[in-house]
Amino acid sequence: MDMNRLIPLLSELAIFVSVVEAGSFSKASIKLGMATSSVSRSMTRLENTLEEKLLKRTTRKMTLTDTGQEVYYLCRDMLQSAQLAVSAAQVDKSQVSGVLRVAAPKALSRQILMPMVLEFMQTFPQVMLQLKVVDHYIDPISDQVDVIIRITDNPEQGLIGQVLGQCRLMVCATPDYLEKHGVPAHPDELIGHNCLCLGESPLDQVWQFTKGTVKKSVQVQGSMSVNHSEIRREAVLQNMGISVFPEFSIQPYLETNQVVELFKDWHMKGNYQGDIIAQYVQSKYIPMQIKTFVDFLKQRFYSV
Repeated sequence: MDMNRLIPLLSELAIFVSVVEAGSFSKASIKLGMATSSVSRSMTRLENTLEEKLLKRTTRKMTLTDTGQEVYYLCRDMLQSAQLAVSAAQVDKSQVSGVLRVAAPKALSRQILMPMVLEFMQTFPQVMLQLKVVDHYIDPISDQVDVIIRITDNPEQGLIGQVLGQCRLMVCATPDYLEKHGVPAHPDELIGHNCLCLGESPLDQVWQFTKGTVKKSVQVQGSMSVNHSEIRREAVLQNMGISVFPEFSIQPYLETNQVVELFKDWHMKGNYQGDIIAQYVQSKYIPMQIKTFVDFLKQRFYSV
């Protein structure tokens, strides 16, 4: 295909990537700010031009053909190269400026990152920061995010990662609750206690512990489950039960003896524990605002 025919096709190749990653025309249209009919017409034009079927569509689902799978991977690489080209144009700017798109977990953003981000904005007023606060997985390419901040033991492969700090999960209750209901000395003794869970999936009621080579899973029950650490924390502070918290969420209340940590010699497994890590796309052309932002966070985390 000659360049005159290829250039008009580039936008449709990009739309194709969005359709695949969104899983439907309607979801892709919302993400792209286009009408669903326009997205559908773009896919029809693309398939007609390539003379290949890329998508298999039914009323219930959409899947890629073998050719579509290969074209998708190549188009995804094309979009990444386009983003790197933009980065190359920005990297030589001596002034820290431009758009910076960051995604981070909700609780970490609210309780730890917010003052750091606000200080960064005051220090570098030429940066236009867009913060996306979400707990689900974000892909920096398809979701158009420059920096993803996660709490994980398994950072995303293929991205540059800078460890900002660490976070462990802590099982806590108030002294008043424990005085009334007893202090569990072993994870098995959680049975019979009112355990307040995350509640995002049935597995959140299975608390998993390790101690050396010993592994223990405990099916807990409680009067409330909520996927918001501050609400669970308030319930615990009102002596309602035992719950699990990221260290940063409960540490101030441990220091004032409002709560106590249980099972200090056990390690609890679960989401929201591990390294606090900032990741971004690997390239020799890293925009100044990305490098400056990550370095700024590292300095603030180490001073906490």
